[in-house]
This record gives sequence, C-alpha cells and structure tokens, in this order.
Amino acid sequence: MPDEPDDTELEEQLRELGARLDPVPPRLLSVAADSYIWRTIDSDLAELVFDSALDEHVTATRGGEYARLLTFEAGGLSVDVQVTGSGQYRRIVGQLTPPQRLAVAVRQGQNLTGMDADELGRFGGPLGDGPFSLLCSAGADRDRPVVTDWISL
Repeated sequence: MPDEPDDTELEEQLRELGARLDPVPPRLLSVAADSYIWRTIDSDLAELVFDSALDEHVTATRGGEYARLLTFEAGGLSVDVQVTGSGQYRRIVGQLTPPQRLAVAVRQGQNLTGMDADELGRFGGPLGDGPFSLLCSAGADRDRPVVTDWISL
C-alpha cells in the first residue's frame, strides 16, 4: 500500500541487532549445512561418463577459445554440456537425449538459474564463476529429477 511506511530500514536494524546480541550457534550452522545435502535425496544422480578435461586432446572452438565438454547419464537420460569462455564471460550450452522439454536449472552456490530445455532438448545461457551442478526436474516421462555432480572449471 502506498500509505504504509517502508519498514525495510527498521527490519535491517533488527537483523543486525539480533545477529550481534543473539548469534546463531556455530554447531547449529554446521548441522544446518550438513542437512542441506538431503534436499535432493529423491533425485537420480547423473554419472559423469565423459569429461574433455580428462581427454588427452584439448578441445577448442573455432575462435581458439577453450571449451569443456561433459556428458552425464542417469535413468535413460543423457545430458551433453559444453562450457565456453572464462570468468564472467562463461556460457553453457546443453542437449538432452532423448530430446524433451524439461526444466533445467544451473546450481551455483546459493544461486539457481533456470534454463528450460526446448522440445529438441536444447538449453543454454550464461554461467557464473565457480563450481556448478545441473538439476533436470521431472517431466511427463520422468518420475524423479536428475542431478549432476558438482563440476569445477
């Protein structure tokens, strides 16, 4: 509502005061972090079956830019991924086999970026710095989501 005061500054002051006077115990933070792994317990873990970084031939694109190729497989779904660029200019392009529309998300730290696959199974977009993992959520042909292991570039 336009007539209501903005309490954003007050909320921030209360958060800071609470963090200083009644901080979260370190043991509780540790237990919370350890339990975070259980959020995907009902997912199929996609196995890394190909990684161009482990191949003796270095992969380069036409412009001479480094590219990393990865293939994951789980439960009849294959996910082929190409990562190009470096730093803030990295990009990910992927292909699902068999081709299908699935909600694909890139996980990086606390960030989750949606890159839905089209009817041909293609997806892509920018990729931030740091390790990443893919989450392919359930579609009509899938009863469980597929999650890849974390990949460091």
